This record gives sequence, C-alpha cells and structure tokens, in this order.
Amino acid sequence: MRWPVRPDITVAQTLAACTDGMQDEEEKETLLGRLGALIAAEAHYRAAGDAGDLHTLSTSTAVRNRNKDDPDRGALVRLYDQGMVGRKAGRAFYDRLKAAALDGECPLCGIGEVDTLDHHLPKAVFPLLAIVPLNLIPACMPCNHGKGLRLPTGSEAQPLHPYFDRLGCERWLVAEILPTAPATASFRIEACADWSATLTARVRHHFDTHNLAERYAQQAARYLSGKRSAHRRLLRVGPDVLRAEIRAEAESWAQVDANAWETALLFGLADSDWYVNGGLQEV
Repeated sequence: MRWPVRPDITVAQTLAACTDGMQDEEEKETLLGRLGALIAAEAHYRAAGDAGDLHTLSTSTAVRNRNKDDPDRGALVRLYDQGMVGRKAGRAFYDRLKAAALDGECPLCGIGEVDTLDHHLPKAVFPLLAIVPLNLIPACMPCNHGKGLRLPTGSEAQPLHPYFDRLGCERWLVAEILPTAPATASFRIEACADWSATLTARVRHHFDTHNLAERYAQQAARYLSGKRSAHRRLLRVGPDVLRAEIRAEAESWAQVDANAWETALLFGLADSDWYVNGGLQEV
C-alpha cells in the first residue's frame, strides 16, 4: 500500500468551489456563513490526526452531538453530493484528490482502482467534515463500501489514515506459500520493531476490516496460474535459477512498494524450498 501526499487544499477552497453556481441563494448564504465552523473543524481534525488521536472525534460525545445536532446538517451533506461531486468547480477538487493516488491504486488495499473518495469519518455522522479535504481519501469502491459507517470505539480500532499514519519502509506484509494443490499463499502482518502496540493493533485491524488476507490470496492465485509455464521452464534449468529469478522480481517490486501483495508473494515464493524444488508443479 502506498500513501498519497497529504492534500494542501483547504476547506475554505472547497466551500467556495462547492457553492459556486448554487441556485438556492438562501442555502448558499447559510453555507458560506459556516466557514468559521468548517475551518475550526478542519483544524481540530488536523490536530487529532497529527497526534494519532482521530478516534477521539468518534468517541467524544460532545463532538458527535455537535455534528448530530448541527442545524445545517442536511445542507452540509448535500454540499458534498451536489457541490463537490456534481458541480464543475467542486468536481475539480474532487478529481484532484482522486488523482493523488499513486498509479491510480487504492491506498487502502493496494489492489483496487481508485474510483471514489472515502470519508475517513463518515459525512452522515460528521457533516462538518463532509468537504474537509483531509477527511477525503482516494479509494476503490470495495474499500469504501466495506468500511461503511463503522466508527472506532478506541485507539486500537482507529482505521489507518494515509495522510497521517507513517508505517515506515520496512517489510511488514509477509506471505507464506502453502504446500497445497494448487499452491496457495497465506498473507499476514509481522509488526515492525519500532511499531507501538497500538499501531500494530491498528494495522491488523485495517487488514481484517478490508479482508486483505483473502483478497491478496485471490490475487496471488491468479498470479501463480499466469506464471506456471515460465516458472516450469526456469525449474528445468535448475531450482537455483528459478529462485534467483523470483527474488530479483521481488526486489524490483520492493523498490516500488515494500508492502505490496506482489512483493510479499514473490519473497514468499523465493523463500519456499518446496515451491522452487518442484512444488510449483502443483500450481
């Protein structure tokens, strides 16, 4: 998974763009009058994200009630749906946030193609964050829908946030090749030494929430099927040749993303004596 760069767009900019061209002048005036509240919500969100405490926004009764009882709740939600998605000026920011995803790849899973923006904290619960750029993450539909409206109940269940969380460059996604017919890969998280217990729990929670073990295993199965003939040809030259070729490909992938499912799978294959000594025949 590769994180996009944190956006430098502000809620003041998105508010101006999303209200541009509104036909309902009364609602437009009301929304523009909420700029101060939106800037305050953005600042609170940024501070919580930098501190690794975004879960406190969900667990704080005061924050949730302030959003739930907001008199302009409906208008703020419509502002995203109609202004950011539907209007030209707002759509420019929507597309810009989507385009920040590296190679169009969903940063939450590393598999899907980005085709939407995910509200890290759902707009239905936090309307003041509906058009705050820091709360909008490029994502694929499965990740967006899979997360749904679930809110963290504590720090260990706080979803990973691409704009704030830093997981380091070490390999922490690992694949084990199972000696089955056909061969399968089992993916798991191995925590980095410098991760706190809370961050470790959050990474594993993210892994489980997005069903990544199963999704990566499906991708791996397709890869193994496609590589069957090429790997068999290399095996006829010798297991060492096959292993070296797979490891070279793994190291190439690691330069792109040390924790892509492809990287984990290829290192797992290179480390599997069973696979390189003939187990691949069962792929």
